[in-house]
Amino acid sequence: MLQQTQVTRVVDYYARFLERFPTVHALAEAPTQAVLDAWEGLGYYARARNLHKLAHAVTTSPTPHGNGNLAIPSDPRALRALPGIGAYTAGAVASFAYERRSPLVDTNVARLLLRVFAPQYEPKSALGQRIAWALAEATLPPSGRDSWTHNQALIELGALVCTARVAHCGRCPQHSACAALARDGFAEPDA
Repeated sequence: MLQQTQVTRVVDYYARFLERFPTVHALAEAPTQAVLDAWEGLGYYARARNLHKLAHAVTTSPTPHGNGNLAIPSDPRALRALPGIGAYTAGAVASFAYERRSPLVDTNVARLLLRVFAPQYEPKSALGQRIAWALAEATLPPSGRDSWTHNQALIELGALVCTARVAHCGRCPQHSACAALARDGFAEPDA
């Protein structure tokens, strides 16, 4: 639900959606139209169709142990094979759900990494995206648990400190090493 949609808009939908489909099995067993009806108003309906397909895939796939558990892989490459799972979501699930060492790059993380390390690149360009992913991989700590914390910090810094409109350099723990700050001299907004 959060793909291309702000948290404040999703919160109420999320609660109602979970009320209607409290388990992955309940979602998988629901008719497609019921899923689309519960999604109504959020837009990007392909996300709802993909989520429904994903629920079906993970509840009907055999698990490695054959114990009837959900077949949700921990490996980012395997996650990307599921319907609607892209590189960011695969990295986020692997990192946050399984504490795997896995990079993730959303719009905010790309902007943050490129400002700190390579401000000459545009975060929305194909080259900028490739460089942001390479930086995300290169800066990951060696352990999964530490990677979880690192990824969460990148997300928070990009969303709350190094924002698109204002880079709050005085509040950033990376300001002394930031290439964009050294080059452009970002400043705090007037209070």
